[in-house]
Amino acid sequence: MTSDADKRSSLHFTPITLPQMERVEAIRAASGSTLHVYSFASLFSWQENERYGICLSEDAFLIKYAARGENAYLFPCGTRSGKKRLIDALLTDESPVFYYVGDEDVRLLEEEYPGRFLFCDCRDDYPYLYDREAQIALSGKDYKSLRHQIHLGESFAHTWKTEMLTAKNAERALCINRKWANARFSGEPADTAAAETALLHFEELHLWGVLFQADGEDIAYAAGTFITPEIFDICFCKVLDQNCDCYIKWALYRLLPEEVKTVDSEEDMGLEGLRTHKLLRRPKKLTRVRKGILR
Repeated sequence: MTSDADKRSSLHFTPITLPQMERVEAIRAASGSTLHVYSFASLFSWQENERYGICLSEDAFLIKYAARGENAYLFPCGTRSGKKRLIDALLTDESPVFYYVGDEDVRLLEEEYPGRFLFCDCRDDYPYLYDREAQIALSGKDYKSLRHQIHLGESFAHTWKTEMLTAKNAERALCINRKWANARFSGEPADTAAAETALLHFEELHLWGVLFQADGEDIAYAAGTFITPEIFDICFCKVLDQNCDCYIKWALYRLLPEEVKTVDSEEDMGLEGLRTHKLLRRPKKLTRVRKGILR
């Protein structure tokens, strides 16, 4: 169904499809954006949950974010001139609300549209970034609690086994995903549909992942994408026994390619338990993002 806003807009939004991947990733890479929400794997996997649509131009793209409102969008990604063209087109038709507005984006809006936008912090959307080497070493008193949690998780099984996740064994990860969904506690993220989409298109999305077995039983998987060769985004991680969660993450960091220096664990969505867990693991940085509202 086409909304009234879509009818008014001079911009054309379409579903996000696999043939768009190369172009979207080229625009994102050229822009220097490292926010995980702009990676094609994230956009494609989450489009049903978040009701995404894409307007793709030569040097920029704009994502309609209908799950957050009639006039909601991710801030455009691309060249400065390309982003400005998309914003100008929006402003002729509606009063857009932009999400995931970074520091550089705030400067663009203040310089090009002085006084026209109000900015609000979106703490629930802050991505958590972890230093890979620090997460492996776990040195010092700051990591005492995390070391304890990891030791408890490791002792859960006599024998742990890992294998690389591929399109050939992705069905086992799908099985873990479905078991996790059935046992999900209130307050945990409802991201199993997005995870299933990613796993079904594991190879096409160029994902990287690991399967974990405890005493011969599949117990967890992790899958993600490389934002840059040095930044890995954990898109999805499902563990069937939460006592093992910290151990699984620690083992994952050790298995990542040596080039990876930073691990993006994405946002906590305002979920208290998830926020507590992410903070327990001592992030090196939380990336500040805002909501930009037209005055």
